[in-house]
Amino acid sequence: MTSTLTSELQAGLQAVHTLEGPGSGIGLLIQDPMNRRLIESASSHLDLQCVVLKNELLSLDTLTPLEMIVTDAANAEMVQSILTGHEAKGEGLNPALISVAVRDDCESQPVANSHPYDGMLCLPQTPAQIAAQLSLMLYSHRAFARRYHNAIEELHLNRRIFRSVTSGISVADATEPDVPLTYVNPAFEVMTGYSLEEVMGKNCRFLQGKDTDQVGVDSVRTAIRERREVVVILKNYRKDGTPFWNELSLSPIRNREGEVTHFVGIQTDVTARVEFEAALRESEKLAAVGRLASTIAHEINNPLESVMNLVYIAANSEKTDDTKKYLAMADAELQRVKLITAQSLRFFKQSTKPQSVQSSELLNSVLDLYGSRLINANVAIERRDRRSGKLTCMESEIRQVMNNLVGNAIDAMQTTGGGRLLIRTREATEPRGGQRGVLFTFADTGSGIDSENLSSIYRPFFTTKGANGTGLGLWISSGIVDRHSGRLKVKSRRSAKGSGTVFQLFLPYNGQLKPLPEALKTGIQ
Repeated sequence: MTSTLTSELQAGLQAVHTLEGPGSGIGLLIQDPMNRRLIESASSHLDLQCVVLKNELLSLDTLTPLEMIVTDAANAEMVQSILTGHEAKGEGLNPALISVAVRDDCESQPVANSHPYDGMLCLPQTPAQIAAQLSLMLYSHRAFARRYHNAIEELHLNRRIFRSVTSGISVADATEPDVPLTYVNPAFEVMTGYSLEEVMGKNCRFLQGKDTDQVGVDSVRTAIRERREVVVILKNYRKDGTPFWNELSLSPIRNREGEVTHFVGIQTDVTARVEFEAALRESEKLAAVGRLASTIAHEINNPLESVMNLVYIAANSEKTDDTKKYLAMADAELQRVKLITAQSLRFFKQSTKPQSVQSSELLNSVLDLYGSRLINANVAIERRDRRSGKLTCMESEIRQVMNNLVGNAIDAMQTTGGGRLLIRTREATEPRGGQRGVLFTFADTGSGIDSENLSSIYRPFFTTKGANGTGLGLWISSGIVDRHSGRLKVKSRRSAKGSGTVFQLFLPYNGQLKPLPEALKTGIQ
């Protein structure tokens, strides 16, 4: 029996010394002198100093510096009431609370851990037995204390990170009906001009001001409702009323049960980027107008020269039949000038809302402007239009996309001495969403695009034309297609057996047109 107790005591002492704690001792609130001396004797084996407590002097200041408190069961509830709230407020770890009970009371407990304290010590026992039990309780408390302090350190680290990052961070309570803010970091305060105290308990929508009718707002509402991530750009307003463009990245935070408890928002002021992109779009618009103006001038110049020659010949012709023939030819050339002028006006016509148009009409308005250039580049058009319904779209924007695709194809074939441009239209279904629409295919036999460049063609300023290209055409075109809920795919090959590029443009019949931010509207025709 003695050897068993000795081994238990040695195991307990080894456990205690495994984790050295910061506590200064054990507090004793024991009325029975014999029981108090037993516990004091046991504590000496643990190298801990005993502090005798008195009921009238109990307070947080006297209790919290201790590592463990051993008290009679009659006083345990009082001690616990004093400590209540201290640990929950993050003011520090409470000492382990051990309740002392007589043997009969211990045996009457239906479950070993049914009491609300950190441990229960049953007396009478020998000092060795008491020391063994206290050492194990102390080891358990120190192990918990180590985890507690590590968690506190991690919490402080996270708070320092939150406070030091330059992007605004906000935390909202997902369990409340209006998802109110519970925290914002200093960068958020600097960005918006609102302090933490001013935004606590409010929904973040107050930053929208009167601009609540934004496509990004609907995306945020849907993401919150579906408990998922979302990244949007919103027009927000600072406290002083000045607007700024806010790139919001919203992410849900889940507990162990997988339930969303909070939403974390990362706010980044992207006003400079949005304004820069708007300037790029305006620059590309002007460049496209210049290129088209040059093309139109060439297209009109040829028939006008023919008209002048035919009128001269007709004026000097002595035969009436010849004169009529020459004048008829001149009239045909003038009709072509009229067609080119009409298509040019259509191309640059600014529409304020989506319109219904046939796919063949869209292609005609683009190809009619490239007659002479196609001939000069030795490019043959092979066209096949299958029956399809009308598209609801912004005509001028879709013409800009098609103009870019046709112009790029001609440029690619002009470097190889000519070729064929195959244009196909047919009705199709979008595999991902099941939407019905029209699929346009533009396939050229030009020089092709290297595989390493293919993934970069939609990036701004990326071009394979050297000084002759701006690198903005396909970037803007992909934005227009995305705005129309469409899809633009490309395949290309460059080899000795044959080269070429194929663009496929899918546009849904009635795609949801995404609104453009005000700062970007000027960049699209």
